[in-house]
Amino acid sequence: MAYRLKIGARLDKDTRKLLTAQIGRAVGYLAGTIDDSASSIHATRKCLKRSRSILRIVEPALSRKSFRATDRTFRDIARLLSHDRDREVIGDTLAMLSAKAAGGAKAAIGAAIDELDAGSPAPVEIENREEKVALAIARLQACEPVIAALDIRKPGIKTLAQGFAATYGDGRKCLKTAYRLQSDEAFHTFRKSLQHHWRHCQLLAQAWPELLNVRVAAARELSQMVGIDHDLSLVAGHFAESTRSALDPATRTAVITAARAEQARLRAEVKPLAGRLYAHKATTMEHLILDLWPAAIRLAQHHRTQEPAPELSLDEFAPPHAVARH
Repeated sequence: MAYRLKIGARLDKDTRKLLTAQIGRAVGYLAGTIDDSASSIHATRKCLKRSRSILRIVEPALSRKSFRATDRTFRDIARLLSHDRDREVIGDTLAMLSAKAAGGAKAAIGAAIDELDAGSPAPVEIENREEKVALAIARLQACEPVIAALDIRKPGIKTLAQGFAATYGDGRKCLKTAYRLQSDEAFHTFRKSLQHHWRHCQLLAQAWPELLNVRVAAARELSQMVGIDHDLSLVAGHFAESTRSALDPATRTAVITAARAEQARLRAEVKPLAGRLYAHKATTMEHLILDLWPAAIRLAQHHRTQEPAPELSLDEFAPPHAVARH
């Protein structure tokens, strides 16, 4: 099932279908690849992120208790599967830093990569991973009746517009906070809001595909950039603690310095791009959806009711004298 809300469909039914499809896909990813779970865990976590974005766009029509309980369930399943992913990310980020580094910094990063590679998961970690995957599958399957019973009280365009605008406005605030505080946590929080906005544009893309798909592409690109910022913070945090790394302090400092320098470069590049994406006020974005969605419904109705043009015979295109000779 495509990750989008259908023009003219009942919002409550369409929302449940979308959530059920994402949870079903997540179970499929995990159930099929427990022995080699790195890619399946990543795919599952993406399904859970999409599910949480669906909840947010209909949040105005949910009770606070229902929203929080369901969102917490999706979040906790994702956290259950987070550890394996972090180890892989640190390795990939070190490789990226190594490709850009030179001299002593490159040597320090090389030593960090060697140490990470040497620390292969112990048997107990592999066993725990399999237990976590099995538990995640069980919890995902338990979500199905919860989704079926989800009470969406005001299934209409106003709900979609409010949910869209609320998440957009949150991202706008998080962007300002991130650059004011310059902290890893603040940028990570901004990225989560940014990802919700990206997925909300996907969900509502049929309102005007040419317009909203531009925002989808811009938000996705920004999310990837801020995601690298987060990956760099994982590297810096990992090598800041001597309990995680046995490298000498000078080597660990060189790795951390390289990660922080790349972060600074990325943040300078992200700022104008994010400022452009979040240029409008949240109320403007709410009114945009309130106007576009009904127009898209009318356009779809017009296309459905329009009769096909009658077939024309070749005689109708022939010159008058040619027809007269028959």
